[in-house]
Amino acid sequence: IGLMSLTTFKDQIRKVFEKHQIQIYSEVDVTGHTTETIEQYGWWHLEKDLPAYSTLYFAILADEKAAAIMQDIETTFGKQDDIQFKPRAFQVAVEKMI
Repeated sequence: IGLMSLTTFKDQIRKVFEKHQIQIYSEVDVTGHTTETIEQYGWWHLEKDLPAYSTLYFAILADEKAAAIMQDIETTFGKQDDIQFKPRAFQVAVEKMI
């Protein structure tokens, strides 16, 4: 499973892993960028890209555990309309692992 969120949600995502008893997972800090100039960001005008600081989480899990975490992310963040960039989760099938 993979999850990606703004760094501000780091503690909440870690609690999801803890709640589902995921003892081993990886975190990678990511700096996101836009390909275009942002005309308006908040109350000030920007002349160039404003980086967004995110974290990518990665864990190899059984399907049932991954589905439970994805449901938890949807339940926790899916209904919060005040969050502009909600955490996202994705499940990828692994064909082979050595």
